[in-house]
Amino acid sequence: MVCASAMALENDSAVGLVQRMMAAEKSLDYDGVFIYQHAHTLNTLRVIHRGSGDAERERIISLSGPSREVIREGHRVIVKFAADHAVLVEDQQLGERLNFGLLDSPDTLSTRYQFQLENTDRIAGRAAQVVRISARLADRYAYRLWIDEASGLLLKCVILDLNGQALEEEQFAVVTIGVPPTDESLKSELTGSNFDWYVHEDEPIPAVTPASGPSNWRVAWLPIGFSQHRDQTRQLSASRQPVRHFVYSDGLAAVSVFIEKLGGDASPLIGDSNLGAVNIFSRSLAGHQITVVGQMPLATIRQIAASVAPQTPE
Repeated sequence: MVCASAMALENDSAVGLVQRMMAAEKSLDYDGVFIYQHAHTLNTLRVIHRGSGDAERERIISLSGPSREVIREGHRVIVKFAADHAVLVEDQQLGERLNFGLLDSPDTLSTRYQFQLENTDRIAGRAAQVVRISARLADRYAYRLWIDEASGLLLKCVILDLNGQALEEEQFAVVTIGVPPTDESLKSELTGSNFDWYVHEDEPIPAVTPASGPSNWRVAWLPIGFSQHRDQTRQLSASRQPVRHFVYSDGLAAVSVFIEKLGGDASPLIGDSNLGAVNIFSRSLAGHQITVVGQMPLATIRQIAASVAPQTPE
């Protein structure tokens, strides 16, 4: 009984710390360089964030690879590319950052994940408390978060596979917290192409005009706790046909389902691939390409893909 009470207290403390982290992500002023590693790829980015003031503003700058930036002003997100690079609508690599956004509160997520306090550590020269978020079922991944003890800012995040091995890792190498950035430091220096996104309910939604696309499709199976967060038709740069796009989430993990009608000379993609914690599985059915993408185990992605089928008319 004493042991159970101690575990409940620890869970409450871990949940409270994650709630503090979520508030800090939006309200703090900070400027830092962080490293994002997945598979065999290593990227370095700088993030300048202003949470004080009337509207949240942010600038993310790629310090390796092609010159790219993300500028966020309130509900508008602009992806900027250098003049000598084309716009890649689906290229969201630059948007990867230490932003552990939850669609549900930690209290709600406790039915699907267990929150535990672990050890203390130092990241970017700052004292951090480590929180582990473990999935209660084996159909999704676990996470470890290093949360700054002084401010609540997330300093490091690791996604773990079912064996506890790191799949993706991102962390600040250096960060300054509490100094409001200037308006000038939040302006992009790139003069190339732009691509606009808009944020609604803490999710980035591409600013596209709805098009007629594959309809009457359904996803018959999802892991427990997943629900639909988006259903739209998009015109992707790599596709000649409109693509139906569903997004499902359990409040922490998310999965996308893309359905595209195949042209007469198009060869369907069949099989799987992965990039760090992201697994991708493609199949074809009834003249359509079905692709499922998500930060979930491949077996889960495959099962979701297998359940996608045309909606049977009543």
